[in-house]
Amino acid sequence: MPTTKLLLSALLAASSLAACASDGSSSKPGGDDTVPPDDGDVPFTNGVSTLAGMDQAGYIDGPRAKAQFSDPVNVIYKDGVLYVADFDNGKLRAIDTDTHNTTTIISQPNFKRPFGLAFAPDGTLFVSTDNDPNGNHTLMSGSIWKVDVNAKTATVVATGIGRPRGMVVLSDGRIVASDYEHHVIEIVDPGTGKPTTIAGTWDSPGIADGAGAVAKFSTPYGMALRADGTLLVADYDNNRVRSVTLDGTTTTVAGGATAGFADGAPAAAQFNHPQGVSIADNGDVFVTDLGNFRVRRMSGGNVTTVAGDGKGGYIDNDNLLASEIYGLEGLSVTPDGSMLYVADGNRGEAVPYNRIRQVKLK
Repeated sequence: MPTTKLLLSALLAASSLAACASDGSSSKPGGDDTVPPDDGDVPFTNGVSTLAGMDQAGYIDGPRAKAQFSDPVNVIYKDGVLYVADFDNGKLRAIDTDTHNTTTIISQPNFKRPFGLAFAPDGTLFVSTDNDPNGNHTLMSGSIWKVDVNAKTATVVATGIGRPRGMVVLSDGRIVASDYEHHVIEIVDPGTGKPTTIAGTWDSPGIADGAGAVAKFSTPYGMALRADGTLLVADYDNNRVRSVTLDGTTTTVAGGATAGFADGAPAAAQFNHPQGVSIADNGDVFVTDLGNFRVRRMSGGNVTTVAGDGKGGYIDNDNLLASEIYGLEGLSVTPDGSMLYVADGNRGEAVPYNRIRQVKLK
């Protein structure tokens, strides 16, 4: 997770709730037996709404009003199901977007700190974790797991590859991953587990466009694949969105030298620590702008604001620009661009945000 912490006001921090301990050892297959208040049973709006979760951290499967998460950091949508990287619970969860029911897909030893999520063209789901299969947690313990969502099993295909965050799967099955701790973009062969750096310089943060090792990133995070085969990367500490070809050629697409907030043409637009990236079938690009507490869209040669009023908080609202979101680490747009899902976690802070939000776009 980002090392930069964006805190709420002293009043909110003072009223934040301590996270509920959950080690997955409950007597219920889907979670623990604690029944929380009906914080999640709030009305849906025609704009930003709560899909699942509540202020209180915990681990409970079930209907919308009862489901609990503990710092959900990322989401990915496929065929009516939203998969959730439930970071502090160390589990992969799934929400049926029609019934709003939450279930657990992966809960197994040493599958801890999940973050990156990517579907292969054949429908196979890959998930990155910060821990290796032995439970080690270091700057080199990052692992990628192949998930069978029906059997509810996860098998490691690569480990000891740094700290992968953003991921996409290419048509040939190779996995492209952004290593946010080591500031590089890598291609990982799931057959051998071997990573190959294609852009950036290992452990050398900076900002430079160019080919291969000439290019530099500073905390590259979310990643998405364009229809033309190029990658879009949220370059978190550089406050930019970058484009990377598979031969490693890197260019800046949007954002500038300093953190800020400005809509408009990509060269004039400003971001403040962009983190998640998702692309609709029509090519619209959605970015979580963490420091600005907003979701942004890149479309038709312009950057616009989709949701959020610029304050970190929790407000569901018909008016997208009057809503408030806090975590904003990962997001996923439906292929038709009608709905956007946002992992609204707590950024690793002691604040009461453990929800999945949905943003109705059409």
